Amino acid sequence: MPKYEEEAPESIGKELAEADAQIPVHPRAEMVVVLAQQGIGRNEISRRTGISTASVSRIAAAHGIEFDGSLTEVALKARIAQLKQAQAGIALGLVEDITSARGLLRMATTHRDFAFAAKAIGDLTQAAQRMTPEVSEKEEIEETKDFLLDLRKQLGVVRDGFEAQYGVPLDSPEATRLIREQLKLEENQGDES
Repeated sequence: MPKYEEEAPESIGKELAEADAQIPVHPRAEMVVVLAQQGIGRNEISRRTGISTASVSRIAAAHGIEFDGSLTEVALKARIAQLKQAQAGIALGLVEDITSARGLLRMATTHRDFAFAAKAIGDLTQAAQRMTPEVSEKEEIEETKDFLLDLRKQLGVVRDGFEAQYGVPLDSPEATRLIREQLKLEENQGDES
């Protein structure tokens, strides 16, 4: 029996790493990486790809991706907002269908046509009511908070830009004078058009 030289553990690991680098990545594993980079959560990736959550975690970890709960929460909120928007679009379409059905009701010449149009209006109205997204008071408060925080950031950017451009604080009398002059210039240009 031939005698083999013992290899150092580092060289074995290096060979395995090189061998792994030559193996093509499985398309579903690549999907896991792409979805995880988009901020999709582990369970959702598992559902979409058919790969177990444990395998999703291993694949993500192998690519240096960690599942951050805050990123997943942001992605989830965005997805919920998209779904509510789609739901509102469907409800709006149903309202348009109700309008069409009302036209058919007015043009009905037989009792049968009248009954079909009336039934369609009733069914469409119920469907539209079910599809119209409900907004709770808590959601309205959260949306308002988010809007105000975004507005505050945008106003800060405008203030910083103004102060950088003109070199005076936005709340100074000099800034007020500059803004009024700019408004007069814009007004005069609008009159000339």
